[in-house]
Amino acid sequence: MDKKIEMNIGENKFTKKEKIILDYILKNKKKACYMTSNEIADELKISASSVVRISKKLGFDTYTALRKALQIEEHNETPVAEIPYKKISRYKAFSDAELINAFRHIVVSNLQNSMSTENAKQLVRAANLITKARKVYIVGHRACSGFASSLSVMLSCIRSDIMYIGEHQPLIDRLIDIGEADCLLAISFSRYSKHTVLATEIARDSGADIIAMTDSFTSPIAVDAKAVIINDVENMSFYNSYVSFVMSMETLVALVSKRNEVLNEIRLEKMEKYLEKTGQY
Repeated sequence: MDKKIEMNIGENKFTKKEKIILDYILKNKKKACYMTSNEIADELKISASSVVRISKKLGFDTYTALRKALQIEEHNETPVAEIPYKKISRYKAFSDAELINAFRHIVVSNLQNSMSTENAKQLVRAANLITKARKVYIVGHRACSGFASSLSVMLSCIRSDIMYIGEHQPLIDRLIDIGEADCLLAISFSRYSKHTVLATEIARDSGADIIAMTDSFTSPIAVDAKAVIINDVENMSFYNSYVSFVMSMETLVALVSKRNEVLNEIRLEKMEKYLEKTGQY
């Protein structure tokens, strides 16, 4: 966007309230670029109309145009993901003990980075969206396909109408009936699966709520998502480390269970009767 926001700052006089909004947007671009005007207003305890007014002062016809410009800027500045096989050289000279310690350090760091106040808010928001949805579609591909499957099993213990879409399901066929009353939970990390990105596009076109479980607010699956749960998956190895994501996934299941406690208990008790016969725990 050619730094249009920064260029226009000096050409306008801003009120005290507008300066607060501007400061928030500039300091939180990665987050603000996917927030609605109402969400920014709620965060700052101001009116949404104030957010819209500052958009016009910055040279945009609407707040949506400002948000789109921020998304483009952030997308252009997002570093290109490192190719997996090139990562192997990072630990060629490590002893086994050094490699174990390095991996443990990264995992702990990823966990700490994921335990932010903002992530907690997004988890609560996601739990509310899942609870009120008519159907919940869960999509993930390649490594994320297994996580999508596990999450589907967990949520199926809590409620009905959980639709899993993974590596070997026909994506378009499974999603063609998604509607405004439904919710799509998409799981993808850099380098983002094109199939999962397409799933969010289908959901968005259908008016369904989107929950993105990913590694950045600038992730393509986070576009217009109602909740964006961020987890660091950085790793020394050629593969991502998903420990922090698993923590978020299990936390989300617990939050949804809490909102549906009575039905969850009845459902689990009924399931137990038959699980004992099959031994498929």
